Amino acid sequence: MSIGKRIKDIRASLHITAAEMADKLGIPMRTIGSYEREEAQPGSKFLNALFEKFHVNINWLLSGKGNMFIPVKTEIDINYIVKLQERFNLTQEELLGLIDILESDASREMVLKFIEIKKGNKAALESLLFNLQGIKAIYS
Repeated sequence: MSIGKRIKDIRASLHITAAEMADKLGIPMRTIGSYEREEAQPGSKFLNALFEKFHVNINWLLSGKGNMFIPVKTEIDINYIVKLQERFNLTQEELLGLIDILESDASREMVLKFIEIKKGNKAALESLLFNLQGIKAIYS
């Protein structure tokens, strides 16, 4: 399913028209239409507005993974991810990769090891190198 189709599904689930969505998000209605027709890809401002107004799961919107809506309590996490996308000029594919890394226990563990290494933890460095050797063996 495409992003455009998922945007239509959000509207259907909320029982609102494209005009109502555009009004609530403060954007032109033609912008919603261009996203739904796949003529344009939504940017980080649109994604952030969708989350803030409707609590849309951005990971679901971009990839189809997870639930359409997320609980309000994770608002800080989504806002932070959108800010990271803007700060580092990440593409949607890169943003999805980042989300996948953070949601994967194994990948997240490796990221946490990098943080510990930056703090000077030599045991974390040894552990990370061991894990990377295992990964290299798998993909060699």
